[in-house]
Amino acid sequence: MIQFKKIVLTTDLSENANAAIPYAVELARHYGGTIFLLHVFEEDIFYASMSAGTIELADQSRWETDARLNRQQRLQALAKSLGDKEGVQVVHLMKQGHAADMIATFAKAEDADCVVIATHGRTGLAHIVFGSVAENVVRLCQCPVMTVRPQL
Repeated sequence: MIQFKKIVLTTDLSENANAAIPYAVELARHYGGTIFLLHVFEEDIFYASMSAGTIELADQSRWETDARLNRQQRLQALAKSLGDKEGVQVVHLMKQGHAADMIATFAKAEDADCVVIATHGRTGLAHIVFGSVAENVVRLCQCPVMTVRPQL
């Protein structure tokens, strides 16, 4: 019998990512599972989003530290909210690296039963430029992956 006891719920902490939450919660409720709420801090994307040439190296370190702390606090608040509001067990984790690789590596290491991830629904040039983390997660994961497209 297939059981979904270890559910990896990915989040980039955007509103878009929240579309996957009800699916992970329902799986956790139905199977008495645990949600592993996972955020991957992508250093390359963080630096690319900063204004080039206007921040000195010492400031970059402070910005990165502040960004990590902010994301960790938001992740912890989301996990607490899910646990309290939905009555499911939630473990939150923040990893650093390439999102798709880290998600697949974590899912394998935890022997996850499934990964639940929201798509951004990008098409055309935006898809080519930014790629698709969800698409890469599907390709890299050894366990089932549920992709959720947010309502537009």
